[in-house]
Amino acid sequence: MIETYFVAAAAAIFGAAVGAAAAAGRQTPGAPKAYVVTEVDVTGDAEAFQRDYAAHAAATVVPFGGRYLARGGRTVSLEGDPPKGRIVISAFDSVEQAQAWRNSPDYVKIAAVRLRESKSRQYIVEGLPE
Repeated sequence: MIETYFVAAAAAIFGAAVGAAAAAGRQTPGAPKAYVVTEVDVTGDAEAFQRDYAAHAAATVVPFGGRYLARGGRTVSLEGDPPKGRIVISAFDSVEQAQAWRNSPDYVKIAAVRLRESKSRQYIVEGLPE
């Protein structure tokens, strides 16, 4: 009798595991992430750039669920002109969150310093669904 309960319990556990695996396989991919790429070549006052922009940028990203993937590390040019200055890549859960961060009053306020003290480009790249 105990063997019957054991076999039944084992079958139930196995069935639950198979069902969970099947359900996981049917899940639709998540929404694509968004990546903000910023290319910065400080051409003005480097101390002002660091003090009034770089020191505050991370605090503006976090409230929008963003995080840094790269922030001025080494770059290796593979084709074309090498990047000037530093490259920053931030990840957000969606293009909308990235745009909300970029248009937030806290970021707009410090972005004026980046625009004044550097030559830069900034754009959003939508990733693939996960």
